Amino acid sequence: MIRFEGLPAAEFMSRYDGDLLDDKKRTKEHLLKGNFPVAPGKSFWFWERKKACKYGAEELGFPLVVKPRSGSVARHVTTNVRSREALEGAIRRARKYSPAFIVEKFLADTFVYRATVVDFDQVACAQQIPAHVRGDGKHAISELIKIKNSDPRRGEPNKKGFILSKLIVNDVTNNLLQKRGYAPSTIPRKGEIVYIQEDPFLKLGGDLIEVTSTVHPRNTRLFREVAKWFDVRLVGIDVVAEDLSRPWEAQPCAILELNSLPCIEMHHFPSFGKPQNVAGAIMDMMLKYYT
Repeated sequence: MIRFEGLPAAEFMSRYDGDLLDDKKRTKEHLLKGNFPVAPGKSFWFWERKKACKYGAEELGFPLVVKPRSGSVARHVTTNVRSREALEGAIRRARKYSPAFIVEKFLADTFVYRATVVDFDQVACAQQIPAHVRGDGKHAISELIKIKNSDPRRGEPNKKGFILSKLIVNDVTNNLLQKRGYAPSTIPRKGEIVYIQEDPFLKLGGDLIEVTSTVHPRNTRLFREVAKWFDVRLVGIDVVAEDLSRPWEAQPCAILELNSLPCIEMHHFPSFGKPQNVAGAIMDMMLKYYT
């Protein structure tokens, strides 16, 4: 009898220790050695706040991303940082979670994708979209939010049993609406997309679009090559790009981080698109290496 406390990742088959994937600094360095696309950036310790601010503001230039060196599900991550004051605040936020943090370039006008690779072969890919509503020409923005939140697939943020979360309305929402001259009572035209959040985090009500069938073969090959480079048989790869239906070399693209225990539910229960049977691929891998 074999018992697993997490996903069967066949870690005993790898020549690297498991911590390599969960340390964002080491991951970035290893990606660079393999000539894979990454966003420019550096890691700093908590006592290097001034040095990190100087590096971000003067060497990299805004906009920036600040994130803890470890952790998952976007804990204490701040994106699209556009001022020194905001940078200092983002660093304070990251330091609450981890004694070390990373400052790196933010690639504007891109989307976040999650590619999960199983046994160097099977690849599933989902696009993460910031929380938004689509106008129908009849309902106000506030009403469209309520309608979308009534979807039984959406639970309260971080509630177990749900992949999708209810849309969150906060100061970010108000700022986004004000920039467009909108208010919660505005009725957007039919088909118009109105963003409620800037970040694509699921806990803020973001959507998942399964795009496996439209990913360009060169990008699928990239994900397989990353898995082989890290010698890991189950990995979630977070990447930003304009559109993965085009080759990654032809657009702004960067691998953000790798996950040793990827959330495979993302591929089974997307907002839109055909679900991918990642669990089935993992079972095949388990039978291959554990029996």
